[in-house]
Amino acid sequence: MAKKVHNITILLLLIGFCIPKKLIAQYEKTGWESYEYVQESNPWLYSDNAAGLHTITIDNLSYAEAYFNKKNGKLRNYFQSDNSFQSGADVKSLYRLNSKTVFYGNVNYSHFEGKNMGGATFIDPYVSPFNIVEYADSTQGKKALDIYHLTGAFSTELARGFNVGTKLDYKTSNYAKFKDLRHENREMDLILTLGAAYRISPFWEAGINYTYRRRIEEIRFQSYGNTDQQFNSLIDFGVFYGHQVRFSKSDGYTEANTFKPLFEEFQGISLQLNFTLSPNILFFNELTLKWRDGYYGKRGTSSVLYTEHTSKINEYRGNLTLLNSNDRHILSFNISRELLKNYENSYQRSTLPNGTNVIDYSSQEEMLNKTIWKFSAGYTAYLGVKDYSPIWILKINGEANNMKQTVSIYPNYRKQDINQWSVGMSASRNILKSLNQYSLTLGLGYISGGGNEKKDGTYDSSTQGSTSVSLDRYIYREFEYLTTDRVRGNVTFRYSRLFPGKLKGYAQFNYALTNAFSTKYIGKTFNELALSVGVGF
Repeated sequence: MAKKVHNITILLLLIGFCIPKKLIAQYEKTGWESYEYVQESNPWLYSDNAAGLHTITIDNLSYAEAYFNKKNGKLRNYFQSDNSFQSGADVKSLYRLNSKTVFYGNVNYSHFEGKNMGGATFIDPYVSPFNIVEYADSTQGKKALDIYHLTGAFSTELARGFNVGTKLDYKTSNYAKFKDLRHENREMDLILTLGAAYRISPFWEAGINYTYRRRIEEIRFQSYGNTDQQFNSLIDFGVFYGHQVRFSKSDGYTEANTFKPLFEEFQGISLQLNFTLSPNILFFNELTLKWRDGYYGKRGTSSVLYTEHTSKINEYRGNLTLLNSNDRHILSFNISRELLKNYENSYQRSTLPNGTNVIDYSSQEEMLNKTIWKFSAGYTAYLGVKDYSPIWILKINGEANNMKQTVSIYPNYRKQDINQWSVGMSASRNILKSLNQYSLTLGLGYISGGGNEKKDGTYDSSTQGSTSVSLDRYIYREFEYLTTDRVRGNVTFRYSRLFPGKLKGYAQFNYALTNAFSTKYIGKTFNELALSVGVGF
């Protein structure tokens, strides 16, 4: 897989370098252009509709960066590390081939290693419809994650005011734990979008796109140590409530030496409306509807399909931009809702007279009913913008999230309701001195939350109890991590220098400290250090 990604990367770079670098002349670059400003100030570049690439006003802009992150602290979620590092490289490019066609590309690789990791066995437990949780803290150990990520997109004008575009986003991940009970994960995430945009009048533009996504995360469990030791896991359908299973070489969710896939398909449609209310006021709107279906296991007469899930996702994103001389003010807001249901299949194995094993399914029970709401709003001011580089950047943002879930293992159920909210602000100053630029950013944030950890009950008190299992210590750790009051401060310093050929080199240092006011089940502090060096061109 790594060799395949390497070959694709070389091909993309060769294509990029073989294209003539100057086919149109709209703006003469100085070398001080900020890729972050160009991307963040254009809402079309955050849309899945690649047809919106035609709105960029600069011929070409790219950067290449290498980075290193170090994180330490006990203020962590139940599946996170208290001592980790990450390194990687990132290349992004926007390129206008001519007056009608624009290309975008991104190549990224990252390597992560973390100590004292346990809990979840999937790469991201908040993405998966259920989780497989290690039962004992004594099995915590080192984990490593490698991610290869390629993105390519283009937009072209077929007729006056009518643009079409497509984007392909391909990611592969390898995740592994190096202590029994070991697990090895292989993830493939492919997203394809096809879109169009039409300038109906000078005052508004409409767009539409279709999105298809396929994600497969295969997981295999292994034990290399004492073969007599027993390893138990919790099949967590939500709120750490579910079934206990034992690591086995013959059957089950955690069957040894067999890759079992978590398969998901997403299909969606997005509508965009971009209004030019006046030469100085722009209003971008995007409404997205997505449908998600998937399962864990393998379809077939002789293999087990353990669970099946489905969800509906609705999202609205708005962006109001106010232009004033060399200043740009942006108000952004986002709201999304996901309704997720997960079902477990009951089955029995039988053997036909010819010796073939057959799986017979008897019933399907709803295990999880979850609703997730996410709200966010922000204000960003780019002041003193010259050559696509602002002197000041001021940001204020807020988020509010709610998650309600009901887990049913008849005749019992468990409910949870969690709220989390945060506010933050930051100020950045860029100082240009001849061929040197000095940038300083200070940020401060506050996070809090509330709700109830768990509420257990029964649908029918006359029915005999089930064999459900709960891992309460993880409930308390996760709930405290999500809701405890804390403050976060960060400082960033960047030094940039302009070299011949309008090549901008830079080095950046960032440090962040998060401190909780009062905790019982987890620690109070978390430290983050990030270093990066790169070039812009």
